[in-house]
Amino acid sequence: MSQGMILSEKRLLERRELIYYLKVRDVDTDKELGRMVDIHSGGILLMGSRALVPDREHQISMEMPKAMMEQGVKNITVRAKVMWTRPSKTTSFRENGMMFLNPSEADRKTIDRLIEFFALPNGSFNLT
Repeated sequence: MSQGMILSEKRLLERRELIYYLKVRDVDTDKELGRMVDIHSGGILLMGSRALVPDREHQISMEMPKAMMEQGVKNITVRAKVMWTRPSKTTSFRENGMMFLNPSEADRKTIDRLIEFFALPNGSFNLT
């Protein structure tokens, strides 16, 4: 069995690669942790200038795209845990995988809408 097949079988949640690199901040320190480069319902991939500490939990704020904010969708604040960190294969930055920890139902819905936003052609979005 090929490495690609093994990895694809391990990934249970479909990730959405983002066309905008949205800011993610630590709420407690107000420091940017990195830019969100993909998302799925269970977590995010951040690209940043530094490695985050594995197993550390952060209260994070995820910046919403302008098109969503114009329709009244606010930034999401949720608890997340750093699952892993590694050097990027294509840049001098670090990749950091984070898992959402018990997001509220409202946050889950906003996360699903964010995934939908990036799944649609041209980043179109409709709240209805």
